[in-house]
Amino acid sequence: MEKLKAVVLYPCDNAQRVMMEETTKDRCELLFVPPDMSCEERLPILEQADVIFGEPEISEILQCPKLRWVQMSWAGTDKYTRTEGFPRGRVQLTSAKGCYSVVIAEYILAVLLELCRNLKQYAENQGRQQWKKLGTTTLLYGKRALILGAGDIGTATAGRLRPFEVYVTGMRRTERNYPDCFDRMITLEELDQELPQADIVIASLPGTAQTEGLLDGRRLRLMKEDALLVNVGRGSLIDTDALVKVLEEGHLGGVALDVVAPEPLPEDHPLWKFERVVITPHVAGQSFGLCKDTENRIIQLSCRNLERYLDGKKLENLVDFDTGYSSL
Repeated sequence: MEKLKAVVLYPCDNAQRVMMEETTKDRCELLFVPPDMSCEERLPILEQADVIFGEPEISEILQCPKLRWVQMSWAGTDKYTRTEGFPRGRVQLTSAKGCYSVVIAEYILAVLLELCRNLKQYAENQGRQQWKKLGTTTLLYGKRALILGAGDIGTATAGRLRPFEVYVTGMRRTERNYPDCFDRMITLEELDQELPQADIVIASLPGTAQTEGLLDGRRLRLMKEDALLVNVGRGSLIDTDALVKVLEEGHLGGVALDVVAPEPLPEDHPLWKFERVVITPHVAGQSFGLCKDTENRIIQLSCRNLERYLDGKKLENLVDFDTGYSSL
C-alpha cells in the first residue's frame, strides 16, 4: 500500500525536520520543499500530496487531486476563507491558532509602554542628538483595557496586563466560560457601551465579513480622547480614512498599528505623519526565520495534528469557512 505523502513548505531547520519525521513512525512520507523553489518547480511535488503543511496558492491546491488537508503556519485564515475557489468540501483546513499568542502579546505590551512613555519621540530626539524632555507620561497602572477578540492572543495579553493592575474587559462571541485573567466579558452587542469606558482598546480579531470596518469613524469617536488603540488582527477592522480624520481632530492619545488597510501602507499615506502613531510592517506575529519560539510551536502543533490525522482522529484548529474561526 502506498504511503500517505505530506509536502512541507515550512522552511524547517534540521531539528524541526527530525521532529516531524519521528512523528510519522514510517507511516507517512515527508517531502520537504526548499523555500526558494518557484511555484512552477514545486508543483510536481505538490501534485503528489495528500497533506500540505504551509500556505500553497489556491491555484496550486486545485491541481492536487489527492489533497485532503492543509495545515497552515498562520493563525489568520482569510487567504482561503475570504477568497473563492478553495475546495472546502474535499480539503480540510487547519490554522496555527494558539502558536502566536506569546509573541504577539509581548508586542502589544511593548507598543503600549512605548506610547505611554513617549519612547518613539525620545528615539527620534536621540537621532537628532537632542536632550529634551517631552510631554506627559501615562501609566498602564489602574487603566481599563478592552480587548476585542478574547481568544488565545487576547487571553495571553490579558494575563500580561493583570500584573500592571489593569482592569481587563474582553469581547468575544459568547460571554460564557471566559478565563480568570479577564475581569469582564462582553459581546459585540455591548461594544458601543464599552468603548467610552476604555483607556486602552486592543484588537486581535480575525479578518471576516463581520469584523470588516468594525471600528469606523463613529466608534473611533466613541473612544476617550486620550485612549490608546492597538491593532494586531487585520487592517480591515479599522476604517483607515476615518482613523486619519479622527487623528487630525486630535482624538486618541496614541495608536499602534501592526496591520493596516491597505497593506503595505503607501509611502505617501497620511498615517505616517502622526507623532503618536506607531506603525510596524506586520511583524507582531513573527515566525519562521524570525522567532524560533513561534517556529517550534507551529512544528509541535503540526506534529500533533499529523499524528491525529494518521490515527483518524479529529484535527485541532479546524477552520469553519462560514465564520473564519478555528475550533479548539
